[in-house]
Amino acid sequence: MPVGVERDDSIAAIAREVADDAVRLARAEIELAKAEAVAGVKKLAVAIGLFAGAGVLALFTVIFALGSVPTVLAGRAFSGWVWWLLTAALFLIIAVILGWMGFRSLRRGIGRGRELMGSVKEDVAWFKRLTKRNASGS
Repeated sequence: MPVGVERDDSIAAIAREVADDAVRLARAEIELAKAEAVAGVKKLAVAIGLFAGAGVLALFTVIFALGSVPTVLAGRAFSGWVWWLLTAALFLIIAVILGWMGFRSLRRGIGRGRELMGSVKEDVAWFKRLTKRNASGS
């Protein structure tokens, strides 16, 4: 068998191997993107839960604050209404803390989502260039 034919076979085998590796790499990148997307969605779900908790506690704040008005009007100036207001203030503080934590978590989640989309766009552009090169080189 001539040496030139053997070399062409090995180049073809190497080219097939490179193409197979590129396909495996693209699939691995897709799986990684899926895993990162799931992690991002989970973090966003936590942020939404924190916002929901803040909303519920803010609602409690309104209820307790409004509940203090009838107590004051009923003539219990220093017994009941002070505690109603203190309870409302406590709920408000907790609501503000949960809202702040939810906001921070949401901002981080959105930032990671943008990074993920940028990475996916780069990978798609690379894969398109690779396939154009292989198609034009064939």
